[in-house]
Amino acid sequence: MSQIEVAQIIEQIKQEITVDSNGQGKASIRATARLADVQDSSLRRALLSAALQPSALAQSLIQQGFSPAALETWNEGIPDMGVAAVIEYYAFDAGRHCKQQARLVCKAFNRIGVRAWMQDIMGWTKPATQPQEQPPTPTLPPVEQRLHTLVLAMKTLAELTGGRLNPYMEQQFKDYAGNLLAEHNRKLLTGTKEKWLGVVNFAESELGKKVPLSGTHYRGHLGTWVRTFYPHLGDRQETRLVNGVQQPIYVYACHDPAVAAGLTKAIEEFFAHPSPGAALRQAGAFASKKEPVLTK
Repeated sequence: MSQIEVAQIIEQIKQEITVDSNGQGKASIRATARLADVQDSSLRRALLSAALQPSALAQSLIQQGFSPAALETWNEGIPDMGVAAVIEYYAFDAGRHCKQQARLVCKAFNRIGVRAWMQDIMGWTKPATQPQEQPPTPTLPPVEQRLHTLVLAMKTLAELTGGRLNPYMEQQFKDYAGNLLAEHNRKLLTGTKEKWLGVVNFAESELGKKVPLSGTHYRGHLGTWVRTFYPHLGDRQETRLVNGVQQPIYVYACHDPAVAAGLTKAIEEFFAHPSPGAALRQAGAFASKKEPVLTK
């Protein structure tokens, strides 16, 4: 028996081999018997004996992990891994019943594997995988709606705690968290790296300053100080939370190093001055205006 003869047998049994969509092959009992050079009736009896008095072949297959129940179903077709096990048995483990042809077939299978061999002779190719659809980008609610929800949630928290929260701390948290959320949403929606902050927000988050709500250096005067003595830093306004109310405030391009440096200089000067309110009045900051709104 030569490899050429084995190739002829393979060509003859080709019609009795199938490969499913997952690439798993299956051969009929007749095709498997031809490959192992045994009678298909003998192979069928050996497999059906698994449940009662297992034959030597059935015992070998069971030891390799095939269940007796599975062997009984092989009458309808033997899976590729089972075909390999049967041929290997008749090639090396069947004692005086070992077959030279089974050895040649086994040697051929060892090079690429039974499954790959079946796929090759049947012309099976792996189906192209469909690209996974990307989940749609979630749409954020309007910023104003999210800020309003935040304020309502904080009010509910105050009610649940019996109003024992420090009102100044509570209001400061509302303003800071709300404005931070607005800035975060804006970045997500625009995809930019810009950073627009109110002067108080910049002083507290970037410089670690504590800007009081009252006193000689209160936050309203800080905003007026920057607009009066450093008007070149910008005049952009955005709607932000101030004391729980949406108000327009001045915001500055803190992503610009020159603007950030100017704000830092202005804030340091403001806190170093013994009476910034008096300096603002002398500069005419309040001459034609009402007291400026609190900025954040």
